Order: sequence, then C-alpha cells, then structure tokens
Amino acid sequence: METHHASAPPATEGRLAERLVAAGLAGIILPFVQFGWLLLAATLSDDSRCGHFGCVGLPADAWTVGNWASIVLAWPLLHLLRVRPAWAVAALAPFFLVPTWALADVPASLVAGVFAYPLAALVSTPRVLWRRRSLVLALFVLLCAFRALSAKRG
Repeated sequence: METHHASAPPATEGRLAERLVAAGLAGIILPFVQFGWLLLAATLSDDSRCGHFGCVGLPADAWTVGNWASIVLAWPLLHLLRVRPAWAVAALAPFFLVPTWALADVPASLVAGVFAYPLAALVSTPRVLWRRRSLVLALFVLLCAFRALSAKRG
C-alpha cells in the first residue's frame, strides 16, 4: 500500500500566515476608527476652543484620545477578524504602537498598526519558537533605537 507525503507546509504555518494578514487588516482599519473619532470630536466640540491642530474646533487631546480609543477597540475587531487569541494581540500591540507613535510623525503613526498588530500576533502565537519571538523583538528594539538616535542627530 502506497502512502503519499505532501510537501506542503504544516497547517500551523498556514494558520500563522492567516493570523498575520488578519492582524495587519486590523491595523489598516483602526486608523479609520481614529478618523471617525476625530470627526465626532470636531462635530461635538465647542467652536470657541482652539485645538491641537489650530483653531479648528477640535479638543487639544482629540488625537491622543483617538489613539487610545483605537487600542481599546482593537480586541473586538481582532476577534471579528478571527485572530485567536484576540486579547493577547490587543494587549501586546500597544508595546509596538506607543514607541512608533513617539518616534514618528503623525502620517507615519497612522500606518504603525499595519506593522504593530502583525508583530503582536507573531509574538503571541502559542506555537512559535522563542527564537523567532526574540528575533522579532530584538529587530523592533533595534529599529526604535536607530530611529531615536537618528532623530536626536537631525
């Protein structure tokens, strides 16, 4: 009797790729949530106050509140996109997002989630080797250190 061995990657590798793509999709969607928050804040704000973006009626901290609101809404979105465990990715993503926000200008911080959520998904995947997790974390720390040092020189 013949047995056929498929040379396809294991199912866990396929699930990991799907998990990373879904987490990246969440990172793409969440800035739109933040823009929605900014529009809502602009609509509900008092026109007599000057905001962070000048005298346009936005509260001074609307952008910051939008950042944190998108983090809070990440868990339900990740769950909806079938990233499991969604709570772990949502809990780890700020560790990638906050340094990126601190080191980047506003347009670059909008795309931070595209990288932060897949990185958090990779680091929180149960069956990933610690060497791979450590490599991802080390590369991220090196990138942040390089960005911080280049910002001080420039």
